[in-house]
Amino acid sequence: MVKAGRVRWMVMFLVFLITTVSYLDRTNLSVSAPVITKELHITPIQLGVILSAFSWAYALAQIPAGFIAGWLRPRKTFLYGLLAWAIILILTTTATSYGAWIFFRIPFGIAEAITWPAASVLLSRWFPRVEYSQAMSLQNLGLVIGAAVSPPIVSFILIHWGWQVAFIITGLIAACLGIFFYLFVKDNPEEDKKVSAAELKWIQSDQVDISDDTPAPKGFFWKLTKLPTLWSIGIANFGLDFINFMFLTWYPSYLSEKYHMSLSKMGILGMEPYIFGLFTVLGAGAFVRRLVDRGMDSVKARKWVISSGLILGTIALFVASYVTNMYCSVTAMSLGYAFVMSILGPMWSAPAEIAGKKGAGYVSGFVNFIGNIGGILSPILMGFVLEKTGTFTPAVFTASGITLTCLILFLLLYHVKRDQEKMVQFHQSHKAASQPLAKHNH
Repeated sequence: MVKAGRVRWMVMFLVFLITTVSYLDRTNLSVSAPVITKELHITPIQLGVILSAFSWAYALAQIPAGFIAGWLRPRKTFLYGLLAWAIILILTTTATSYGAWIFFRIPFGIAEAITWPAASVLLSRWFPRVEYSQAMSLQNLGLVIGAAVSPPIVSFILIHWGWQVAFIITGLIAACLGIFFYLFVKDNPEEDKKVSAAELKWIQSDQVDISDDTPAPKGFFWKLTKLPTLWSIGIANFGLDFINFMFLTWYPSYLSEKYHMSLSKMGILGMEPYIFGLFTVLGAGAFVRRLVDRGMDSVKARKWVISSGLILGTIALFVASYVTNMYCSVTAMSLGYAFVMSILGPMWSAPAEIAGKKGAGYVSGFVNFIGNIGGILSPILMGFVLEKTGTFTPAVFTASGITLTCLILFLLLYHVKRDQEKMVQFHQSHKAASQPLAKHNH
């Protein structure tokens, strides 16, 4: 058994960088918003529409992006996607009106939608199932790090050279990364000469689907859509994105309005959720692997870690909504974020295990679509509760109720082995039905 594979982990490290840059690119506008709204005389309502234009386009493009990732394969998908990010960001610097910003943000959201589907397709080809959670934890760490480092990086560029330069530089970074990925990464490990025979054998020893890249049979994607496990992962992602977007949009206001923090103090404590998240995201993937090495089934190990992350996150957010001490409240909020984020790796390893190579992109896109509905609703619901009550306590309590509901539904619907058997029967029945036709044609 080959446990150390430098090549495949370097591949996933590049995907981690792509995820980080995706958050760097998408937070350009939120960091630059005060300057842009002043220059272009954009109202707060108009800014909200501009910000949401990306989110809606990103969410709606997830399922089509899944098909594209499966069709183009990872190398071309990342190349074309990241080049599109760069071109659109550079063109956005010409926007001088409200309508122009909408015009550019919609295609940018569509272009960024390829990230997770392409990563899932790559995962299904380059890793055995036992390493899925670790690999996806590394990729999804980019989400946490990207959210943490993007504001200071973009702010530095903006202060010294202006928001247009920030858009151009981050766009060029994406383009260079896409070209580098295309030149130095292969779609399949067997195409890479640096992958040894022993490592290739290890990769293929525990994959859901190690067959060729023949087209998916008729009705394949509809069959996947009806699997309860697919919906359980989507619901878990709904809860995760709800919390993630709550922190991205409302957490700074929580610190400044509830505790009247200065900008310097808010900057320090504002990093706490992401620091905790670094440990929980990486730790969850490693913990799944340790449980498997000790004899636990990989499906059961992922279920245990995902459910633990959701319940611990729910408890921490519930505590945060009631404690009055500032440091206890901030720490509880940070732990709530970190525990919920810990499910990233185990959760995103599921698409490849459910659907194999043929369906990993579609399943990933579907899961991300459901998750982004939570991300879109989160700031709206938080703002509504805050406006009606005048305090953050009910809003945070509501968030804990959302994660608890997602946990219950996840436990009720997560049946990977049962759904895998359904897909095996589907393939067998399709193969049996096609054989008489093939004989007749012969």
